[in-house]
Amino acid sequence: MESTKAVLALACCAGFAHAGIASSVILDDFDSDPNDDLGGVGTYSAIILNNPFNQGSDFSLDTLLSTGADTGSLIFNSGIGVEQQGTIIYNDEGAGLDLDAAGLGVQGFEMDFVMIDQDFYAQIDLFTYDDMGNTIGSASRVIQIGAGMDVTADWSLEDFSVADAFDASDIDELRLTFNVRNNPTASLDFIATEFRAVVPPPGSAALLGLGGLLVARRGRD
Repeated sequence: MESTKAVLALACCAGFAHAGIASSVILDDFDSDPNDDLGGVGTYSAIILNNPFNQGSDFSLDTLLSTGADTGSLIFNSGIGVEQQGTIIYNDEGAGLDLDAAGLGVQGFEMDFVMIDQDFYAQIDLFTYDDMGNTIGSASRVIQIGAGMDVTADWSLEDFSVADAFDASDIDELRLTFNVRNNPTASLDFIATEFRAVVPPPGSAALLGLGGLLVARRGRD
């Protein structure tokens, strides 16, 4: 049975209510060494939903692109009239992330863009696996991201819709989808530089004893 705000309730039990001013932890900065980021290696895919003028499009990393203080970017480049959808999946290459968002008091997720040429919709899906690696629960949130320069998009965890046996203390997969199928923007171009989890600041109640780690790995039998 689907419910809303269930993730927030779990986070509050873990100390989110005492978090104070939010901080963040980098999940992916789209650089040349993605294994250094706590989200692990992302799996990229793209779907062309409509291409009336037979134009080229691209959804990929540019690890050498410098945008000032940051090197490495996510590029979404659509030809004229092209409705393209891009997806990144983080799941430790199928092993599962074992991300304890509840224990960390995660408040949501953010992504920085240096340039977006048109408004579009983006979705985050979170999944919990069983011991066999099958999905048993999920949570999702779609937001509209506006055009502009130096834009930060925000998915607040309290607004996620939750279904089935989703467990915020055991998130095994995080999926990012850009230009979602039901509301595609034609000819969309953007450059993103960083994807983060929003967490309480170091020293707050929710982080005591956790050592600032985002991914808590448990052994699988």
